[in-house]
Amino acid sequence: MDATTRRIAEFAMNLGWDDLPASAVHAASARLLDSIGVALAAFGAPPVRAARSVVPEVTGAWSARIWGNGYRTMPELAAFVTGSMVRYLDLNDAYRTLDASHPSDNLPGLLAVAEAIGASGRDFILALAISYEIQCRFTDTVGFNDAGWDQPVVGAMAAACTTGRLLGLTLEQIGHAIALAVVPHLATYQTRAGELSMWKGCAGPNGARNGIFAARLAQAGMTGPYDAFEGVFGIWKQTLGKPGEFHLPKPGSEPAKAIQQTNIKRYAVRDSCQLPIDTAVDLRGKLDPKAIRSLRVETYKSAYAGAVADAELWHPMTRETADHSMPFSIAAALLDGDVMPATFEDGRFRDADVLALIGQMKIEVTAEFSQQTPAVRNCRIIATTDAGEVSAHRQVTLAEIERGMSDRDLETKFERLTRPLLSPDARRRVIDGAWSLEQMQHVKHAVDLTLL
Repeated sequence: MDATTRRIAEFAMNLGWDDLPASAVHAASARLLDSIGVALAAFGAPPVRAARSVVPEVTGAWSARIWGNGYRTMPELAAFVTGSMVRYLDLNDAYRTLDASHPSDNLPGLLAVAEAIGASGRDFILALAISYEIQCRFTDTVGFNDAGWDQPVVGAMAAACTTGRLLGLTLEQIGHAIALAVVPHLATYQTRAGELSMWKGCAGPNGARNGIFAARLAQAGMTGPYDAFEGVFGIWKQTLGKPGEFHLPKPGSEPAKAIQQTNIKRYAVRDSCQLPIDTAVDLRGKLDPKAIRSLRVETYKSAYAGAVADAELWHPMTRETADHSMPFSIAAALLDGDVMPATFEDGRFRDADVLALIGQMKIEVTAEFSQQTPAVRNCRIIATTDAGEVSAHRQVTLAEIERGMSDRDLETKFERLTRPLLSPDARRRVIDGAWSLEQMQHVKHAVDLTLL
């Protein structure tokens, strides 16, 4: 294997429980609870129904349950279906520095593998931490998105590594699993360009599916393409055109903290639209939205590129486009005071008052705000009315994101999403169960929490 593949494989093999601070262990429980909530709320979503319809029942040793209905199938297929549930609402956690990613896209797949092999809660938490580290540290330093490649390039690799760790693969086998995950499954950024389709929420889970299958092939003796990263047609040449630099913590000397650094979302929109919604809500408290004659929004470069630049984001035709649209997110927040899943299910992005307010909007990138990212994210909105200008300015730091949503706020989010589906006693049982993940002798008890 080449040097890049070896670095990643060695990290996946060597990270240990003692490398996880208590805050990271707690963060794993928080992300399990968050994932269950957003997944159950999406149980009946069209892409989820489509995914479930093509999955065969499998009851052998290599099987796991799909969340919601407990249907048993192969873990890699459970990863795709349940992952699509977690991702559909665009309300699962996200990570944005140089690029953006959704590390919890891999969470259901890793839980499926852990269930199939009878792993413990600690085994699963460690695997999840490895997956988050690989995906987040690449997101920090390797600009796959800017080069036209999508987040499953890294997500599939992370799933392959962590599945390999759970299955007890050798270093050589994990190296082959990495190659089998990334070379055959390069995903382009067209998934998130222009008008967005249902596949937007399925691409990450598909990466998890491919990563798990790659690890299984490597376990069975399949060899992957040699020099997967550094070869003449390897990942570096095909994506960036040159070797990419990335940092992974050194087991035994650096704590693994990525899992606590992701942003648990409050709103069902793209990560870079979260702050603009908060800013718009602040502005709404200072004026009557009907009095607005024009809006000027100031943001930073990476937020503009993914949430503003495409023409379709100014007149979204699908819910997938709308939940990636900063113009829509701001307009809906100003008019309604909130942006929730029902905002999209009700087709709010097609309403005349929303489109009219978008038509009064101009969004600009400022050098000041761009220079401050990723350490500080800024959004400023200036409304012009007949009485003059009214503005609101919000910022959020990486430190604030790492501190994250409080446990109580996370529980409130879970209860809000699952109130139509679960009784109060059932909601409490899931919440208490998720917080006890570390103590579970078998993660099947975690999967039990996901059933309707």
